[in-house]
Amino acid sequence: MNGLSDMILQVVRISGLVLIILLVGLLIYLSVRRAAMNKRNSRYSRGLQQLLEQDSALQFFLETGQEPRVLNVSPYRRSPVIEALRIHLSVSRTELERSRIYAYARKHLHDYYARLLKKRRWSTRINALLELELFRIDSLRDELIKLLGARLSDTEKFLILRTLAGFQMEEVLPYLREEAYLMSDSQLLQLLLPLESAMQNAVLSEFHAYPLRVQCAMVDALRLRNERSVPVLTLLESLLDSTEPALRLSAILAVANFGYISPEGDSKLMASLQQPQSGYSWSERQALARLMGSIREEHYIPVLLKFLGDESYPVRQTASDSLSRYKSGEEHLRSAAHHHPDRFAREMAEEALERKRYEGVFY
Repeated sequence: MNGLSDMILQVVRISGLVLIILLVGLLIYLSVRRAAMNKRNSRYSRGLQQLLEQDSALQFFLETGQEPRVLNVSPYRRSPVIEALRIHLSVSRTELERSRIYAYARKHLHDYYARLLKKRRWSTRINALLELELFRIDSLRDELIKLLGARLSDTEKFLILRTLAGFQMEEVLPYLREEAYLMSDSQLLQLLLPLESAMQNAVLSEFHAYPLRVQCAMVDALRLRNERSVPVLTLLESLLDSTEPALRLSAILAVANFGYISPEGDSKLMASLQQPQSGYSWSERQALARLMGSIREEHYIPVLLKFLGDESYPVRQTASDSLSRYKSGEEHLRSAAHHHPDRFAREMAEEALERKRYEGVFY
């Protein structure tokens, strides 16, 4: 019995010794790994700091366009060159400097990102897509188009389409027609905002062939890009009496941003406003009030006075702000404050007068 106990005790001692050795080995491994990581991080930080200095090789390249030999390197996953280029892009104010960064990226980062796009890890591919979009490596467009035919996550497909849109590739257009239902309104807008003249005109030439949500996003893109041309105004005015409320609202906001309406468009708008069955939502009425404050035609004043007594507070407030922009606005607001048949309109007129006096608009 004592022999068995001694044997068990001996096994426990040996097991404990082995465990201690394993723990010490693990501690040594982790310490070495941490030291190596700290060394890599320190080397990365020093390299990045050197590239960001005013007299660095990268700064010389960006100023002169001449590429020093030290920059002719193959990038790797944590290359300080990539981070330095990203930082310069975020603060750059000149198109020439940005174009040199894009040219460098096409020359030196093409193969690097082509490899990353084939990795199995999803996050690696996503980060690669974001960075090649940032650096505008349009030399990878064939690879991106090929990827669209593979099995992708929704996020990957959207990022590829957004990148191709930035590259002005027509391959984006069929997806806008056929797969718009898979994307959010924000995503559709992100695909349309980067489009330049040729691509934009391609969408506008077949505007009604696209789904309603794409049409609304295109009108919003025109407004956000502050597009001002006769064809654009003609399109917007044609949508002012659309039977689709969402499209009608987008068009009203876009015309308000345009700041001008043609006589034909004005006649169409006034005729629509005079129809009792027009059925404008409160958001459309608010947008119309904003439009009338932007264009400031005298025959809009009766409509604004009517909106001053609207059941919706945002409509009343926008109408009062728009009225205040007219030459005779203060006079009309004073009159409304005393004589408007609607109590809410009288209160809003008084509030607008007080606010505009405080702001220095009225004296």
